[in-house]
Amino acid sequence: MSKRPNILLITTDQHRWDHLGHQGTPGIKTPNLDRLAQSGVHFNRAYTPSPLCVPCRNSLLTGKYPSSHYAYSIGMSVDPFHTCTLPGVLSESGYHTKIIGKTHFVSRVEEAKHMAGDEEPTSDFFRKWNGPYAGFDEISASTGHNIHADPDMHYKVFLEDSGQDYTKWFYAGKPDYDHHWAGVWDIPEEYHDTHWVGMETENYIQKKSEGEEPWFCWASFQDPHEPFVCPEPWYSSVDAEALETYEGYREGEFDDRPDIYKRMLTRDFKPYNEGMGVPCTFGVPDITKRGKAALQATAGMLAFVDDRIGRIIKKLEATGQLENTIIVYTSDHGELHGHHGLWGKGLAAYEDCQRVPLIIAAPKLFPAKGTTQALANLVDLPRTFLGLADTKVPQGMQGTNLAPLLRGETETVQDAVMVESRPTQHTLYQHTLITADHKLVVYRDWDEGELYDLNKDPDQYTNLWTDPASRDLREKLLLRLARQHMQREGEVHPRINFG
Repeated sequence: MSKRPNILLITTDQHRWDHLGHQGTPGIKTPNLDRLAQSGVHFNRAYTPSPLCVPCRNSLLTGKYPSSHYAYSIGMSVDPFHTCTLPGVLSESGYHTKIIGKTHFVSRVEEAKHMAGDEEPTSDFFRKWNGPYAGFDEISASTGHNIHADPDMHYKVFLEDSGQDYTKWFYAGKPDYDHHWAGVWDIPEEYHDTHWVGMETENYIQKKSEGEEPWFCWASFQDPHEPFVCPEPWYSSVDAEALETYEGYREGEFDDRPDIYKRMLTRDFKPYNEGMGVPCTFGVPDITKRGKAALQATAGMLAFVDDRIGRIIKKLEATGQLENTIIVYTSDHGELHGHHGLWGKGLAAYEDCQRVPLIIAAPKLFPAKGTTQALANLVDLPRTFLGLADTKVPQGMQGTNLAPLLRGETETVQDAVMVESRPTQHTLYQHTLITADHKLVVYRDWDEGELYDLNKDPDQYTNLWTDPASRDLREKLLLRLARQHMQREGEVHPRINFG
């Protein structure tokens, strides 16, 4: 490449891998993402390093697994915070870097203070301050999840400056708020966080078109995270009749796996409630009763995000930057959406929450490949970005460089990927190994485990862990998991001999 490429990372929160129009899931329409997938590479077997927000987002920030960056669960803040981050390395190498929207690198209740240096900031602070933060040169931030949050940071400033009484659209702390609400949200789309993130990203692209400096921008949307509410006209744009809800709990289906599965279904975590956090996977009868409305809201939220992504791509084209920009779309984790009777994400080692959409496209830089079954993990992205930016990889950065696959030089770059889940400080600690055909789940503190044949049993109803006929397979995968731990030690610079 004669000119270092721009990198646009677009993320959503809690987007299932199969909620893309070209996957054929009934009622889901994402035409702009579909076109992006056709013009680039769609990784149909991409996985999160951890199916929780804070751990995964820190992995995207650092290129390390949660067990290495230590922000291993939701609702926690790692201390000391990282001094070596992807945007920081890119900035030092000559890139301008910016993040727009959701950060969630620390506990949400501490985000604003973390940005302000341990002071509790006001709106005036965010009117004047735009970074640096976490290695980014610039930031335009928001926090929370749609209707049940109080807007904060730069998004709050946007709402305040709009002249609207925005408080009527947000229900945090109000006596009539129902966390299990599913349906229409009365906020006008032009004041919704999705619109704001898209608008801020377009503005940044326009601004950067005036210079020669390469840039890295992370556009981070909040949706389609629950609560499952969506503004008009997007909610009504969904063909509700076409939607198909996921199969719920089959009586007895958790009998062959660790006890925590039954406890997630009944929300009884008494033996495991030490330390910080909860598994974030629950049986929620109130939402299950509203399952069709929840799915319609999700489809509407995705249609809204997809529309804004289309606008962002048009802005790149209009400013003459599309040909030299690598566009990456993904999400931090999935959502169970009532499958197996469960909602949310986290410790339930299902494809629903461990597997994520991942699209990488740069039509003038890489050949169009379409969908690939090659395994990928989001922890691979920072190392890949640094390689594409011709920037030295810092010591200890983990993940695998996907660039050879993107360039068409190879069909795959790894034969296994790993997912970590540690939602509480004690007891609940799970590692999952995924190969082309199988999934192995082990627990630090239990002898019980899980083993699935993903070809014959893609929805993971039959646990082969204790199956005598699968013993050799289990031992083989346990050995592969041990090797995976050794292989992921991270970038090791050449040894210097002083003696």
